[in-house]
Amino acid sequence: MEHEKKHETTYFVNGEKETTTEEELTVRQILENAGFKPATEYTLRGENPKHDYDSNYDEKVKIHENERFDALHKGPTPTS
Repeated sequence: MEHEKKHETTYFVNGEKETTTEEELTVRQILENAGFKPATEYTLRGENPKHDYDSNYDEKVKIHENERFDALHKGPTPTS
C-alpha cells in the first residue's frame, strides 16, 4: 500500500510564511508554529474575514491556501 503525500498548505502569520499538511490547526498551534510563545500572550486575528481568536486557544481554524493572520501581543509592549 502506497502512502499518499499530504497536500501542503501555505499560510502567513505577520507576513512570515508558514506551511502545514493539516486541514485545521488550533489557534495555539498557529501562534506557536510561528514562534509566538507562550501563545496565551497573543491574540490571533484572521484577515479575511476579519476575526479575532482570543479566548479559546484550542479553537480549530480551517487553513486555506495563502490565508493571512496577525499575531497581536496582549498587554504593554516591551520597550528598551
